[in-house]
Amino acid sequence: MGEMIETYRGEALAWEADELGHMNMRYYFERAAQARAAFFGQLHLPGAFKARALSTLTATRQHIKYHKEVRPGVGMAVRTGLLRLGETDIELVHEITQSPQILAATIVETLSHISARTNKPFAWPKRVRARADGFTIDMPQEAAPRNIDVGEALGHPSLAGAKKRGLQAIGRGMFSPAECDVFGYVTPHAIIGRVSDSAQHLKTAWPDLDFNSADAMSGALLEAQAIHRNRPMAGDCYVMHSGLRKASTHVRELCHWILDPVSGKCWSTFIGVGCRFDLTTRRLVKIDDETLALLKSGIVKELKP
Repeated sequence: MGEMIETYRGEALAWEADELGHMNMRYYFERAAQARAAFFGQLHLPGAFKARALSTLTATRQHIKYHKEVRPGVGMAVRTGLLRLGETDIELVHEITQSPQILAATIVETLSHISARTNKPFAWPKRVRARADGFTIDMPQEAAPRNIDVGEALGHPSLAGAKKRGLQAIGRGMFSPAECDVFGYVTPHAIIGRVSDSAQHLKTAWPDLDFNSADAMSGALLEAQAIHRNRPMAGDCYVMHSGLRKASTHVRELCHWILDPVSGKCWSTFIGVGCRFDLTTRRLVKIDDETLALLKSGIVKELKP
């Protein structure tokens, strides 16, 4: 058995905070991307994220669980370990801590090793397999899913399917060059960031909140999973169709389909478990039965990511 290694050290920056006063979720995934590159350097694949690379890594599935919010100016570190090495894929776990060694979030991600030229799965070099055992660990208990079924059978998201189900269009736009990696593809954390930018528009998920008011109530994310199906490039557009999947007195589960408005195919899907959040006490707020009934009336049945 191996050990986790430190793969990032820095701090949460002021411009990375959102209206809740803590680091926006896209930057947790951005830190994971930096940690990923450092980790593969130790696996003898240091050039995988350079433009001249023959093979690279692309995220296909990412699960995040928050343990403690990170505020601007707080020191951060990431430790990474290897959970599983397949023929052409790999599963990593990242533990994101804030000073002094307080667990803030965990990210478990599955990555596909692909040819940079063809985008097809590519077998691992022998030197990577030879190094893997020294970094292989068991899944940390803290990183295990809490509210999300990561083994759930996937659906078939499409523009036609979204319209048939009556899913609300809560976001749309174009991906910019600044959101792309060295190969010209939009990064997973940029796609996830677009979800963050639009989630408040899903009115069936937040009937009890007015995001424009000056009160101390808002919505916060507790756990999420992104599944990346296709890779958009700069200049590609997207439309986000969303629905509410589940609701309880404590949490509500949102499902987002990020789609190509031209072809109708799916770029990515996203499941987010959120809650009503008191900005003063920084705690989850339980809702009453009347609000729960209102939430349940807006649930889209059998909505799959």
